[in-house]
Amino acid sequence: MKKFGEAVNAALDKIPGMDAGAIRKAARVKQVRDMWAELVEPAILAHTNGVYVFKDKDGKRKMHVYVDESIYAAELKNRGELLKLMLAEQFGERIDEFSVSISRGERKHEHPYAQTKKAEIDARPAVPLSQAELQSVEDSVSQIPDKRLREYFKEAMIRDLEWKKGNRPNPTAES
Repeated sequence: MKKFGEAVNAALDKIPGMDAGAIRKAARVKQVRDMWAELVEPAILAHTNGVYVFKDKDGKRKMHVYVDESIYAAELKNRGELLKLMLAEQFGERIDEFSVSISRGERKHEHPYAQTKKAEIDARPAVPLSQAELQSVEDSVSQIPDKRLREYFKEAMIRDLEWKKGNRPNPTAES
């Protein structure tokens, strides 16, 4: 008895003008992209230019990722072994080697994962912090001896927390 996938491929091959190989390849590309989208957080996904899984001439299964900035490449290189384990556990995808490169030229500006989701998040306004939250920030930075540095950290923390508060799934003015 044939496997379902084999039966579908045989049926596709019989349709005039149908390229079953191209269909299988497109399905695999989508599968790899979907795995990557579930594997990494939105910040890395937004800077991903391409993800490829392939076998080399020695039969090793490799995953190669292209990103647009060196900071994301460094982060992914540090996570390489963890990502391989996650791929195996979550998707049954065994990867022997994981590598990352920084895209160059026009490819650097291609962002296949850029979706309206990022635009929706960026469009949400920051939500002001409550007095208790402001006091918590003040307490956090109070140990920084340099006044100028302390003020910079305080301002950065406030802006970051206001942005995060405004970009939660269900933001509220007071938390």
